[in-house]
Amino acid sequence: MPAENDKTGGASATEPAQTASPANSAAAKEPKFTKTRLRRDCLTLFGVTTSTFDGAMYGETGQLTVKEAKQRIEKWKGTPVVPAKKKEVTK
Repeated sequence: MPAENDKTGGASATEPAQTASPANSAAAKEPKFTKTRLRRDCLTLFGVTTSTFDGAMYGETGQLTVKEAKQRIEKWKGTPVVPAKKKEVTK
């Protein structure tokens, strides 16, 4: 039976299963880096010091793209500081 009559909608072996949009292909091609590598150039890449970078990346275990790291830093910089509550002294 010819492929034209295939009503399953599946992709043939000679054509891709899914066409990637430009946004998806750009994200797929963007290289990922370790935290150590991003930290080395954090001032140049993100305009932040290593201490700010360390705070924003605390708990991150995987590799990140530059864009993902920048988003994480911006989110962390926007987090409000909550002062600690004072302990009451009892006599």
